Formats: sequence, structure tokens, C-alpha cells
Amino acid sequence: MEMWKFWIKTAVAFAGGALAMHMVRQAQENNVRFHTFSSAKIPTKADPIELLFISDIHRRRIADEILDMARERCDAVLIGGDLTERAAPKARTEENLQKLVELAPVYFVRGNNDDEVDQQWLAASLHKYGVSYLDNKRTTITIKETPVTIIGLSDRDYSEEELDKLFADKQDTYTIVLCHYPNVSHSLHGRDVDVMLCGHTHGGQIRVFGFGLEKKGGLVQEGGFLKLVSNGYGTTSVPLRLGAAPEVHAITIKPSTAKVEE
Repeated sequence: MEMWKFWIKTAVAFAGGALAMHMVRQAQENNVRFHTFSSAKIPTKADPIELLFISDIHRRRIADEILDMARERCDAVLIGGDLTERAAPKARTEENLQKLVELAPVYFVRGNNDDEVDQQWLAASLHKYGVSYLDNKRTTITIKETPVTIIGLSDRDYSEEELDKLFADKQDTYTIVLCHYPNVSHSLHGRDVDVMLCGHTHGGQIRVFGFGLEKKGGLVQEGGFLKLVSNGYGTTSVPLRLGAAPEVHAITIKPSTAKVEE
């Protein structure tokens, strides 16, 4: 009987160790999700717009594998918050910024973990590397002769008056809302938004039998626009993932009638 107990304990320990190793490995994966959106707001003869969307980097170093993929197809980089955190080495965060700005112009909106670091250092680092900090701001840029509006929302909730000011400049341009917090989408219903890009939830990060503390990331149609919630690239609290693989997003926006491909 004692021998059976020994073997049961050994099997449990082995299974636990194997699971832990799997969770560590999954947290270090470099998954790229490819999305193709199309819109009548993109001129018919315009070249497709290529974007890299990355969120929730935290302490992780961006892998060359990701950069090599993006280098061939990137007109702009959008960072959806949690670029860094209190435990992240500042040098690593700056290294990540340098890698991203070498790809294309970079646009950043802050997340809750960004709020925990030295704000003077963060602002100085963004300025040093030429990153556009969209702190409740909007900008219209031209990509391949096509105007694109990016609206950065930094907070968890907004009044109608605050949003009215941000959306007051009516332009018939493809409009991207970059916001760390997915729940802000409820305040944007009926507004001039084509796609919302967000993160924050990590897809639950650790999901057991498909269940997690947060919904898994994905693409949905909501309130008249597309909403893409990323599982994020890094981790928080523990460097583990299960059932919510890390990801970055390569987004192509083409001319045409409204259509989505994944």
C-alpha cells in the first residue's frame, strides 16, 4: 500500500512539473494573428495599410521573430498599453521601444501598469524614441496616401461630453480607437469608429478547462464597429500562461465594402 502511495505522489509531482513547464513555454510563444479588414473609407485604388498591434508587453523582451515578420509589412505600430510595469527593467523597456521605432512610426496609449512607473521617465523615453503618446488625443496620419485617424483613450471610463470633444472633428477617414480597456467600447456605440484595438485582460492568462478570470481575446462586431481584444504579449504577476496564448497582431486594411477575414 505504501508503495502505491509513493507512485501516486510521484505521478502527481511529475504531472505538475510537466504542466508548469508547459505554462512557462506557452508564455514565451511568439504567435502572430493575421487579420484583414476592408472598408469603403479606403480609396478603391489605394494600397493596403499594414499595421502591427501589440499590447501588454510588461517585462517581456520583444523577440526577433516578431520583428522580422513585421519588418516586411509594417506602416505603423500601435501599442495598446502596459508597455512596461514596476518590475520591468527600464533598459528592457527602452530596448523594446527602440526595436519598434525601427519598424515604423509608433503610437502609444497607456495602461494601468504604465501608471505605476516613473511618469517622467516614461514620457522622456517615449519622446527619446519619437513615439507618439496619444493620451486622450487624436491624430490623423497619412499612410500610402490614405488618411487614417487614430484616437487614443487612456482612461477606464468617459463622460459623453469628454467623448464629444474627442470625436468633434468629423472626418470621413478610417478611424481606429486605441484603448487599453475593452469595456470602454460600450461608450463608443454609434460613434464614428471603424475598429477598436485593446488588451488589458491577457485573455485570462491562465485558463483551466476553458475557464478564466477574464474572457479570451478575439475579434467581435460591436456597436457598429470591430473590436479586437488581444491576449497580450507578456504576462503579469507570474510568467505563466495556460489556454490563453500570447499574441501580436498583423492587421491589413484594404479598400472595399465592409468585410472581415481572419
